[in-house]
Amino acid sequence: MFIIYVCCLFIFILWAYVFFMKKNRLHVITFIAIGIYIPILLYQFYWSELVDKSFSSMYLYIIIAITVITVLYTLLSYNKKPRKLAIDDKIELTKFGRSIGVILNILFVVLYLLENYIGSGTIIPGLVGIDIHNKYSTPIISYITNANFLFIAFDFLAYKATKQKKYLLLLAIIIFIPVVTRSSRFVMVMAIVQLICLYTIFEKEKRELTRQEKKKSKKRNRIIVVIIVILVIALNLFTNYRMSHYGKYDITYNKMIRWSGPKFLSWLSPVYGYFALSFNNLKINVLHREIQHNYLGLYSFASVYFGVLQVDNLFGINGAEQIKGNLITNGSANVPTGFWDYYYDYGKLFFIPFIIAIIINNYFLKKSTIEKNKIYYRVLYCWYVTYFAFMSFQNTLFMSTSIISGAIMLFIIKNSFNIKNGDVII
Repeated sequence: MFIIYVCCLFIFILWAYVFFMKKNRLHVITFIAIGIYIPILLYQFYWSELVDKSFSSMYLYIIIAITVITVLYTLLSYNKKPRKLAIDDKIELTKFGRSIGVILNILFVVLYLLENYIGSGTIIPGLVGIDIHNKYSTPIISYITNANFLFIAFDFLAYKATKQKKYLLLLAIIIFIPVVTRSSRFVMVMAIVQLICLYTIFEKEKRELTRQEKKKSKKRNRIIVVIIVILVIALNLFTNYRMSHYGKYDITYNKMIRWSGPKFLSWLSPVYGYFALSFNNLKINVLHREIQHNYLGLYSFASVYFGVLQVDNLFGINGAEQIKGNLITNGSANVPTGFWDYYYDYGKLFFIPFIIAIIINNYFLKKSTIEKNKIYYRVLYCWYVTYFAFMSFQNTLFMSTSIISGAIMLFIIKNSFNIKNGDVII
């Protein structure tokens, strides 16, 4: 569809202007362009024989509406960006933070392993071929285990404040424990993106660098890029390994989705299947399914209704009704993007939750641009803006049921860190 190509081109041009010309690296359009529009564009290439090439006016309407909202908001906010640390700013770990830091990490790991055991009978289900990564969640305990970003943020800030390498080790454990014990790659990828965001948002303002410092900075950036590329390749290879039931069968992901794209890119088939083909699922569902919209936003705002208010337990409402009877490309590409939840609730008004998400993100952005803002607003912005990058997979913007534990952790972060400028704590 020519109009979809135009929408993608418009978003990419606007993103390039904001990212390169205005040097606003963490604006929401960066995450929308990478996480939503690259998959949309890849889907239009039809690199799978399973792609449904039918025309859907509603699918086209959804893409156009997302584009219009994104463009309008970006034009109004491209000059706003979270304030970096001043050259003489220093993050300070308080006495409270020092006393509780390691205990917090131990608590997370113990509860994570306990949840594994309750759900599978072993603390390392992924290593013994048991798949519970998206099939099991323990009441109460999951409030902590689903809030991994806030533990990552604590460890990152603790390292920035103390330069103690134990916090880097603890951070790495929090990031990699989902994929090592549950084969859960999605959680790890989200954590890495959020860590990159944290790294960027807590950079100090640039002064004029010497030639040696510029060389060192470029080398560091190249190393980060190489690490990311290696991780992407490793995750794709691991996907094929898990697809074969951990080497038991001769099955590859590109065969499962009947890859028809360039052969030299076939190793990227898991990325295509998980993100690009999600839009195929979105299209065939809005095209062929008859839905009675509730207009209450039950599944759009699942974290509120099913997380905080517990309407599923109180009133017997199915928390997964929106995916019951969903049409899918196949078993290896079966998610319909986060926008399906919005369409299921609101129909043509599907954009309501997306606009609310933009408003929430803008609030955190505004708070994080204040000259002497508290440190936790930058953490909040980094936590939320990165969720836009995964909307092509599922409704990450309102998915988390960890609001209560998240609030507790933010209270801990608020009382564990200060920004010290000279002798003044802000």
